[in-house]
Amino acid sequence: MTLSKKGVGKRLGLLAALVAALVIGCTGVVLAQGSAANSGFGEASPAQPSDTNQPSTAANGSSGTTDVSAAAKVTNGGFETGNFSGWNRVNQEGGSGSWFVYSTNTSPLSNNPIAVPPQGDFAATSDQNNPGTQVLIKNINLQSGMRHELSFILYYRNFAPGFLTPNTLDYTAAPNQQYRIDVLRSTANPFSVSQNAILKPLFRTNVGAPNTRGPQLRSFNLTKFAGKTVRLRFAAVETESYLLASVDKVRVKSTRIN
Repeated sequence: MTLSKKGVGKRLGLLAALVAALVIGCTGVVLAQGSAANSGFGEASPAQPSDTNQPSTAANGSSGTTDVSAAAKVTNGGFETGNFSGWNRVNQEGGSGSWFVYSTNTSPLSNNPIAVPPQGDFAATSDQNNPGTQVLIKNINLQSGMRHELSFILYYRNFAPGFLTPNTLDYTAAPNQQYRIDVLRSTANPFSVSQNAILKPLFRTNVGAPNTRGPQLRSFNLTKFAGKTVRLRFAAVETESYLLASVDKVRVKSTRIN
C-alpha cells in the first residue's frame, strides 16, 4: 500500500515530534545531574591513583607507616622519589580527590594554578574535583634521650570565599573547608579530632585566615614525645571549592641531650 504525500508528511511530522520530546527529556536529565550541590567544583573526579602504601579508604581506616631510626629520620620527607614511598594516603570513602606528588605550577587533578615545589623537584598537595577529605600520614619514632625538632614547608591556596572549620574532618558535615596539621597518637584513626587522639595540634586554617599562603618554613618542638612513636597528619577538607593544601621538606632534627 502506498501513502499519499500528505500521509507521508503527517508520519514524518509525528516522528520529528517524538525525537524532539526525547531530546528535551534527555537534556532535562543532564541539567538535573549538573545542578548537584558541588558548587565551585568542576567536572566529576576520575578514579584516583593509588600507591603500594595506601590503606583502606574507609572512614575508620587506621593504617600508618612507621619510620624507626637511630634518631627520627623522615624518609622521603621532600617527596623527591616522585611518589609517596614511606607515607600513607587515606581518603574518606565516597569523597573526591587525594594527595598527589607534583612538580609543576599546575595542580595534578583539577589543573588549577599552584606554587612550584619550594624545595627540590617535587612536593605534595591535596587536589580534588568535588567535595572530599584527604589525609596524608606518617608514623615517626622519636628516640628517648634526644631533642627533636619537626619542620616542614607549609603553603596552600583556597578557591572558596573563605575557610569554614567545624571540629570534624568529615566532608559530609558541610560546610567544611579547612587544612589542618596535627601530631597524633601512633594508632589514632587518621580522621579523628578527639583530644585522646591529638597529642599536639600544629596548624589550622581558621575562619578569616588568608585564602592563599606562600611557602613558609614552620618548626615545632617534639622533645616531650621522646621515647614514643607519633603519627604526623596533614588533612584537607573541602565542600565549597578547590583547596590545594601543600607541604614540602618534612624533617625532624634530633640532637643528643647532654
